[in-house]
Amino acid sequence: MDKDQEVWERLFHELAVIRSELKAFKLETRAELYQIKSELKEWQQREEQRRLSNEGE
Repeated sequence: MDKDQEVWERLFHELAVIRSELKAFKLETRAELYQIKSELKEWQQREEQRRLSNEGE
């Protein structure tokens, strides 16, 4: 019985570690996505300004 309990405790611990790692991965991925979106928005704004200045010439 003690052996079964020990196995279950190790499995639950491993599951908790995996869940923690998954949460960290999701947060990191979300941060990277926001960074990419921000860079894209900046690029689009620069391109729009460049286009407008080219049209004004």
